Amino acid sequence: MKYTREDLKKLSLVELKVICKDLHLIRTGTKSELVKIILEATKPEPTVVSIPKEYKPPKGKKVIGLKLNEQDKLSQIGRLREKGKVVNLYYSMGVHYYLVDKDFEFI
Repeated sequence: MKYTREDLKKLSLVELKVICKDLHLIRTGTKSELVKIILEATKPEPTVVSIPKEYKPPKGKKVIGLKLNEQDKLSQIGRLREKGKVVNLYYSMGVHYYLVDKDFEFI
């Protein structure tokens, strides 16, 4: 579940401790400390794009990496691939690598 700082600040200390317990986190500290702990623990892990150092993307292109559990992003890439705007480079250790336009951003 994704928590926002504003939503967590509205909760009581007891409610924050319950969330910490559910997430198997430390449950001691002030309300602001628990909010920080919860946000840090639920922050999505970024996908690290590790391409060979020798590979230089063509001008105006960049390489992005997507994990298998990022279905919404994979759907967007799939639609662009059908239009010929994305090139599938390779798959390595649970990450699909694609070549896209440099100005590409996920919606």
